[in-house]
Amino acid sequence: MITKNKFYNYDDNQRVEPEWYIPIIPTVLVNGAEGIGTGWASKIPNYDIREIISNIHRMLNGEEPLSMLPNYKGFRGTIDQVMDNQYMNNGEVAIIDSTTIEISELPVKSWTQAFKENVLEPMLNGTEKVPPLITDYKDYHTDTTVRFVVKMTEEKLREAEAAGLHKVFKLQSPLTCNSMVLFDHVGSLKKYESVQDILKDFFELRMKYYVLRKDWLAGMLGAESAKLTNQARFILEKIEGTLVIENKPKKELIRMLQQMGYDSDPVKAWKQAQEKVGHFGSNEKEDTSGPDYNYLLSMPMWFLTKEKKEELCKQRDAKMTELNTLKKKTPADLWREDLAAFLEELTVYISFTFLF
Repeated sequence: MITKNKFYNYDDNQRVEPEWYIPIIPTVLVNGAEGIGTGWASKIPNYDIREIISNIHRMLNGEEPLSMLPNYKGFRGTIDQVMDNQYMNNGEVAIIDSTTIEISELPVKSWTQAFKENVLEPMLNGTEKVPPLITDYKDYHTDTTVRFVVKMTEEKLREAEAAGLHKVFKLQSPLTCNSMVLFDHVGSLKKYESVQDILKDFFELRMKYYVLRKDWLAGMLGAESAKLTNQARFILEKIEGTLVIENKPKKELIRMLQQMGYDSDPVKAWKQAQEKVGHFGSNEKEDTSGPDYNYLLSMPMWFLTKEKKEELCKQRDAKMTELNTLKKKTPADLWREDLAAFLEELTVYISFTFLF
């Protein structure tokens, strides 16, 4: 059961944003998270959206999620797994000629200015104990790319290559995922042993809400279909003369519509039923004054035409088709449709970004 106190925040008796959102993918794995709190520290790297979606599809098919390597948008280096939850992220360096190397990527979260000040400058100037390693360097960065061109003597380059260029130029950085701590959906801190555990926790909760979504959509479509059916019948019987409403007291009209089997406003009744179980976070008071036929009696005169009746019948049939289609789907099918729509929009966004 979803209660309004759990799902929504209230400010001065006004409903505002929910306490938490539940997207179709765990965004904490897309964006990563890092922070320190009293007694806790948390560090979660970024992962590729498509790999996350692929793992959700696996779980929808009853399979276990696969392990994923951290992934950062625009990063052109490599990330290698050393052991469980232990990774090494590497920048890019290449030998151009016998006295020149080119550094085209730094480790994740390393900045060009800091690299220049802490690595290249000491190598250029040397110290009392350590002679200079390089003779010159130039930088040719853009706002999205890294490029250092470093000059060395042939002898120093051979020595650096033998020792490992990544190691010598500090182009490696460890990435540890042994402290993945997150708030769960009830606001309790939980430590996760693996990224797969985060995925599974998210999957279990999200699937429950897809079940609720299907039930909600089925109820809403059923109520809307019933409302359109009653309206079409009302117009038809009014045109045929079997229903006379003119010059009658409202109470008598309501009693007559009840006896003829007309439903009290189906949409309103359905919404009130949802409020009782907490599916709406509404502060509106339930109307207990009796049957509500305003949705019939307040229709304008121009609704009482054959064309409007036929239009309402078409709308009713469309709602029934939509409802029947929904009933054939599982909650997992709804999730798959959302993922497909998301991937389509993601492809459009990436294409647009690439063009500009």
